[in-house]
Amino acid sequence: MLPDVLWFQLSHGPDRWVNDFTAEREQHGSADDQWVSEFSKLHVHDWVDEFGRQVGEGALGEDSVDNWASAYDEYLNEQAVVRQQSETSRGEYVFSDLNPYVGHPNPLREGQELFRKGLLSEAALALEAEVLKNPDNAEGWRLLGIAHAENDDDQQAIAAMMRAHKVDSTNLEVLLALGVSHTNELEQAAALKYLYGWLHHHPKYGAITPSAVSDSLYYADVARSFNDAAKMSPEDADVHIVLGVLCNLSREYDKAIESFKTALKLKPRDYSLWNKLGATQANSVQSADAILAYQQALDLKPNYVRAWANMGISYANQGLYEESIRYYVRALAMNPKADNAWQYLRISLSCANRNDMLEACDSRNLDVLQKEFPL
Repeated sequence: MLPDVLWFQLSHGPDRWVNDFTAEREQHGSADDQWVSEFSKLHVHDWVDEFGRQVGEGALGEDSVDNWASAYDEYLNEQAVVRQQSETSRGEYVFSDLNPYVGHPNPLREGQELFRKGLLSEAALALEAEVLKNPDNAEGWRLLGIAHAENDDDQQAIAAMMRAHKVDSTNLEVLLALGVSHTNELEQAAALKYLYGWLHHHPKYGAITPSAVSDSLYYADVARSFNDAAKMSPEDADVHIVLGVLCNLSREYDKAIESFKTALKLKPRDYSLWNKLGATQANSVQSADAILAYQQALDLKPNYVRAWANMGISYANQGLYEESIRYYVRALAMNPKADNAWQYLRISLSCANRNDMLEACDSRNLDVLQKEFPL
C-alpha cells in the first residue's frame, strides 16, 4: 500500500523513495496521474520530485507526510471509481434535474449574460435550457462546454463540446476546446485528433496539413505542422496557444511556457490563457510562478472557479496547506459540485492537521468551512 512505501523510503532517503514510488506507480498503473486542471493535472513523476525535495530539506514533518499519505491514498481510490464510471458514460451529457430556465423566452441570451458576469453554474443551467429547446444549436453547446470547463468539470465540458462538434464538425473554437479538454484528461490521441482538425479546417493553414484528420496521428507530425503555421503567422496567438497545449502533451513544459508567454504578448487580457500558463508552470514544479499567473487570471475574471482551485493546489504543492484550504473553499463556494476540489480540500485539511474540519468537508458544509477559512 502507498503509506508503507512512503515510510520505507523516507527511512532510506528521499531519492530512493522517489524512484521506488515512481516504479510502483508505473507497475500498478495510475487511476489519476494529475492534480491541477487546465492541463496542469500535475503528473506524479513531476510532483514526486518536488515532494522528495521538500522531505530532503526537512520542509515536511513526519505528521504531514503520514497525513498526506493517508489522504492521497484515499483520493486515488476515489478517483479510480470516478474514472471507471466516467469511462462508461464518456460523451453523454448529463442534464440537471431541476432547471428554472426551462421555458425562458431566450435562454441563450440569458446564458451569455450570466457567463459574462462569471455566474458559471447559473449560465450552464440557462445554456442547458437552450440546447434542450434547440438541440442543433452548435453555439449553445459550445458555450455550455466552456462554462463547464471554467467551472472545473472537464467531463461535462467534453460531452457538450462533442455535441457541438456533431452539429458543426468544422467549428474552429469547438475543435480547439476539445483538444484542450482531452489534454486535461491526458488523452493524447483524442487531443491530437482535434488539434490537428483545428489546423486542417483553418482557412489559412489547411494547405499545410497534407492528410485528412484521423484517429492515428503522430505527435511529431502534428507538432511540425503547427510549427510551420507559427512561421507563417507569428502574430497569430491561437497558433502559439495550440503549440503550448501540444508541448504539455509531450511534457516539454519549458517550451509550453514560452509558447503561452508569446501568446500573452498578443492577448494580454485572455484570462484562460493566464490560467494555462500557470497550469503549465505548476506541471513544471514552479508553483510560486504559477500563483502569479493564476492571480492575473483572477484579476481579469474574479469568478473563475478553475483558477481559484488551481491557486489552492499551487499553495498545497509548496506545503502551505492552510493557505490552500482558503482557496479551495472559495472555489467550492462558487461551484459546490466541483468534486475534485472537495477531494483536494480534504487532503490539505489532513496535511494541515485540521481533522476537526474533516466532518464539515465530508458533509460539504460550506457555511462552517467559509466561517473557519475566510479569504
